[in-house]
Amino acid sequence: MNTPRPLMEYLKQHGPSTIKELMAHLGLSETAVRHQLHSLEKSGWLAREQRREGKGRPATVYRLTQASEGLFPKRYPELLDAVLAEAEREGLIERLLDGVAESMAAELRRKLQGLEGPAKLRALLTYMDYGDMLGTLEETPAGWELKAYNCLYYATGQRFEPVCDLPPKVITKATGLPAERPFCQRDGHRACHFLIAKRPL
Repeated sequence: MNTPRPLMEYLKQHGPSTIKELMAHLGLSETAVRHQLHSLEKSGWLAREQRREGKGRPATVYRLTQASEGLFPKRYPELLDAVLAEAEREGLIERLLDGVAESMAAELRRKLQGLEGPAKLRALLTYMDYGDMLGTLEETPAGWELKAYNCLYYATGQRFEPVCDLPPKVITKATGLPAERPFCQRDGHRACHFLIAKRPL
């Protein structure tokens, strides 16, 4: 989707702004500015709020939302690779990822309180961005099989294999159910497979 880039860049640099301020900076008519604002607001990248400026009615201002951050270039993958490469050189990568898994699982345990059985597992996978994984979950006699056709850690896992064990570690730590990764996209499979047992540890 094409985005009104100059308007977004102005809001990113100057913060919440009125329609008049945007008109003056962009050299656009009020109708054109309102059209762009409506499009961004509908997409969830913009929000409106009231700003009081002296006496009289507060002015309506428009600001970018947290969701819009994904539209601006970031270098998170390069930073992550640098951190993991240094951890690997220092022999700390396994311990680092164990700590990450425990932190993620602790947050998930709080969210899963009161849930049991398949409902708990499905909620867990939803919180782990199961939908973005293009995942399928099937019950088997021994437990469940999760297939992730869009592994969220694929690019990083190509360089650092221990990263591929993060999902089963998080599942185990969050639910107490043993989980393992028998197949992986990094090995040429179409999906990452995770087996989750029904019997707790």
